Amino acid sequence: MRPQEARRRTDAVMELHEAGELGDAIAEVESLLDALAEVADLTDPVLRESLFTARFERAVLLTELGDLDAAAEAYARAATTPADLEDPDQRHEIALALLNRGICLDTVGDHATAVAVYAELTERFQDAEDPVTADQVARARVNHAAALLALERTGEASALAAAIAAELDPTDVLSAEQHVMALRLHAAALRQTGDLDGAVELLQRRSRATQEDPPARAQVAAAAQEHAELLAELGEVGVALEVLDEVLADADLEVDPEVTDVLDELRAYRRRLAGA
Repeated sequence: MRPQEARRRTDAVMELHEAGELGDAIAEVESLLDALAEVADLTDPVLRESLFTARFERAVLLTELGDLDAAAEAYARAATTPADLEDPDQRHEIALALLNRGICLDTVGDHATAVAVYAELTERFQDAEDPVTADQVARARVNHAAALLALERTGEASALAAAIAAELDPTDVLSAEQHVMALRLHAAALRQTGDLDGAVELLQRRSRATQEDPPARAQVAAAAQEHAELLAELGEVGVALEVLDEVLADADLEVDPEVTDVLDELRAYRRRLAGA
C-alpha cells in the first residue's frame, strides 16, 4: 500500500467516525488494518502513522460501541506499534494507548491487570519531559492509586497517592486536577482505615489548587463534598453545611458542564444533609 492511499483511507475512517457512522467506520478500519498487515516496511512515517491511527481509532470505536474488553485489547495492540520514543508525538501516542487500555480494564472491573498497565506506562515514560506525556504519566499514577484502592490494597494506595500529591504542584494549571485527585484518593484510603481526622486534614488542602481549569474546579468541588461527608460522620453537621455553602456561593456563575454536574450533586447532598 502506498503512503498516500493509507492516509486517504485513514482519513475516511475518521470522517465516518465523526459522522457517527460507527458500524461503517469499524468495517472500514478493519479492512484498512488487513491491508496494512501486508506492509512489511514501516519505515515510511506516513505508513507508520496510518497504522497507529487505524489501530487507535478501532479501539476508540469499540469503546464507544460499549465493547470495553475488545477495546482494551485494541489499545494494547495500538501500543505495540513501532515507534521512535525519542519523538514526543510518537511517545505520547503509545502512552495514551496504554492509559486508555488501563481505563477500559478499570471500567470492566479488571483492576489487577489495570494496575500492571499503569505501572508499565509509568516505568516506560516517567522521565519524559514533554508536557503531554508527563500529564499521561500523572494520570496513570493517579489511576494506579485508584485501582489499588479498589483492590483494597489500602496501604499501597495511600502511599502512592501521598507521593503523587507531594510531587504535583497544585498552583500549576497543568497539574492541579491530578493533585486534587491524589488528595482525594489519599483521603479515601485514610477513611477506609478509620482515620477520619487525617482524611479531613487532607481534603482541606484542596484550597491550595488553582481553579483556572474546569477539570480542577470539578475536582475541588468533589473534594469539598467528601470533606462535608466526613464532617457529618464526625457529628459536625453545621460545619459540613458551611463547607458546602462556601462552594455553592458562586455556583450560579459556573457554566462548564463538567463542573455544574458536580455542583448539582453537591446541592443534592446539602439538601439531604440539611433535612437529616
